[in-house]
Amino acid sequence: MWSREIVKSNAKAAIRGGKYWMAFLVSAVIMIAPSLIEWITGYGEVNDKWISGLENGVPEVAPGVFMGYNLGFLLLNIFILFPLIVGVYGFFVRNRFDAGQFSDVFLGFRNGYGNVVLTSFVTNLFIGLWTLLLIIPGIYKALQYIMVPFLLSDNPRLSGRRVRQISRLMTDGEKGAILVLSLSFIGWFLIPIAVSIVLEMASAPIFLTNIVVTLGLALIMPYYYATLAELYIFLRDRAIQTGMVQPEELGL
Repeated sequence: MWSREIVKSNAKAAIRGGKYWMAFLVSAVIMIAPSLIEWITGYGEVNDKWISGLENGVPEVAPGVFMGYNLGFLLLNIFILFPLIVGVYGFFVRNRFDAGQFSDVFLGFRNGYGNVVLTSFVTNLFIGLWTLLLIIPGIYKALQYIMVPFLLSDNPRLSGRRVRQISRLMTDGEKGAILVLSLSFIGWFLIPIAVSIVLEMASAPIFLTNIVVTLGLALIMPYYYATLAELYIFLRDRAIQTGMVQPEELGL
């Protein structure tokens, strides 16, 4: 059995000292990446013009252009963010045993890239479709597949079907506890949000508010990712010991 207190305590130990700042840098990458993609593609500007046109009744962007930018933004997120997420999760697993390397962030691009992208896309599609039915089934599926990025970081070439099967087995009977573990971070996440509200009330520049929120979340995320990594390592070891998965499947 595992307890929330022990998992979080081990997570703190894993990022203590000089290891924290590398973990912070890795966490910042995955937070900045979506905004960087938006800026490079110009998606944000086009989207703002589209909304403005709808509000004013005067189109500022042709529908085809709007759809093209949306499609491009979506594809870049799929082909860049999904491998980055796998790499970030892999960094925190490796950081548990030794000092993780920044290069770990890119492991999803170096090996089994196509499988990482396809498996991540299909998994998120399943979660999205279940969420369309009702929010509760969507949360259930998200918890059921929460270990998918970790599994892909261990073996990027493991088939999507098998990855999802292992994640289901690992989280069987644990979803409630995993949900409570995730919810225990709400207080931490509310801090930068509360600060941003204060800044908005003080009429601070929007860019300053965004920087504060991003920086605040980036400071917290190493603790959150390290906690999930601790849980994954425990559930992975248990799955191996009970014969749910063979070490060779995960490259161990």
